Amino acid sequence: MTSTDAVVRLQRPEDLGALSDICVRTGHLGGDARELYRDHDLLPDLFLRPYVALEPDLVRVAEEDGRVLGYIVGTADSTAFFRAFRERWLPTVADRHPAPVGSPSTPDEEMRDLLHHAERMLVPEFSALHPAHLHIDLLPEGQGRGLGRRLMEAYL
Repeated sequence: MTSTDAVVRLQRPEDLGALSDICVRTGHLGGDARELYRDHDLLPDLFLRPYVALEPDLVRVAEEDGRVLGYIVGTADSTAFFRAFRERWLPTVADRHPAPVGSPSTPDEEMRDLLHHAERMLVPEFSALHPAHLHIDLLPEGQGRGLGRRLMEAYL
């Protein structure tokens, strides 16, 4: 199938399960993270769901034959996003993903630590020049077909 068989559209609430699955299935250097993390809600609660909650109008999905193959999420203002992450998003998930005690020693603990200190992803020197950021995740069957480019075009 070609990229023209896929539709790029604004996300809908019923997409969240598929988007969360894609986040985990592409969460280890672009590959499947299901074996790496015990808690399969952790990566989506850090790298996907905050964008859906805080920047819903910027979330686009690539869908083909009723199946979501990938998505793009992001923000125009990283500094404001991470402030909202701490103030509005973290309180909704902190009980489910408590901060580790001491130094993180497992992949789950490392991600929980990052969740509780997400502002570490904000590099002031970089964000001063490039205030926006985004994430694109595509399942293998959606890759190499121009869907990433189409998601970017729809996002911008």
